[in-house]
Amino acid sequence: PPPAETVTMTVTYAEYQPHVGDQDALKLTVAGDIQETGQVLAKELRVRLVTPELTLTLLGPAVVGQETPIQVVFQNPLPEALTGTTLRMEGAGIACPKPVSV
Repeated sequence: PPPAETVTMTVTYAEYQPHVGDQDALKLTVAGDIQETGQVLAKELRVRLVTPELTLTLLGPAVVGQETPIQVVFQNPLPEALTGTTLRMEGAGIACPKPVSV
């Protein structure tokens, strides 16, 4: 058989951003025609996008029945500013999680 050939393609953020929505993955499909046989080959690949890590820090003592301040830190991995972003804290004992606009 002939040697394998590698072809590299780059998908920019501007190209895939409109199709991501609230998903954390891309589904890529590559297709090729074999001229000699007329055969079409296709392969799909699901790529999970890396989401930023959240760092949570307790800023004061955690006392039962009292509010506890928490700092949330994350790095925006996108080449554009975030707009309309909301953080929501959920957990045991939190009766009604409050969304915080960022």
